[in-house]
Order: sequence, then C-alpha cells, then structure tokens
Amino acid sequence: MIKDPIAVPLEPFTREEEAALFDKLDALSVPQLESYIGSANNSLQNRALAPSWRPRVEIGLQHAEIALVRETAAAALRAEAPPPVEVVAVAAKTRKTKAAPVTEPAEAAEAADTAESGDGDESEARGDD
Repeated sequence: MIKDPIAVPLEPFTREEEAALFDKLDALSVPQLESYIGSANNSLQNRALAPSWRPRVEIGLQHAEIALVRETAAAALRAEAPPPVEVVAVAAKTRKTKAAPVTEPAEAAEAADTAESGDGDESEARGDD
C-alpha cells in the first residue's frame, strides 16, 4: 500500500472549493457525468487511494450522482415536450383595382389645354373655316 505523503488528513472542502467543484460538475453533459461517476467509484474501490482524498472523492461522487439524475430528468422532459409551433402570420390579400394614373394638377391642366387647342389647329391646318 502506498503511504500517504500527507501525514495529516486534508482539510475538508471550503465553501468556495465545494462550490467550484459543484459548478464544474453541473456543467458536464450526461455522458461526462457517467464517466466521472465510474471513475470516482473505481477510485473509492482502489486500495491505493490515499485516505486523505477519500472524503473529497465521496463528496464529488454524491453531487455527480445528483447532477446525473437532474440532467437525465431534464432530458426526458425535453424529449416529451412537443417542439414549439412556429406561428406564421399570413397577411390577408386585398384585391387591387387599377386606378387611373395620378397626374399633378398643373400637368392635367396643360394636357387639357393642348387637347383643346390641338382640335382648333387641325381644323385651321385643313382649311375648314
């Protein structure tokens, strides 16, 4: 058996260390959590594991198991929930009628004047007095 080079057991995790470990475990995916849990179980069964590390591995294993259950349940809920339905707004089509081209009042007056004067010019040109 390998002797633990640390004569006194390691201090328990501080709140900051424990929170950092839990944050890292919460960020893992389901396959990564399963791998972590398998590794932690193997480490705990291994007699070469230094006794000062055993409590730390156990804490990580417990939280990893909880995170795995939570992630598995969340994945099951996502699989059961129907995908969100996309609502497409359809604009009502209106019938467009041909409108007379809009001309400016000045252009309309000029067009009317030229039409009237054009009739008179033609008669004069023909000699229809």
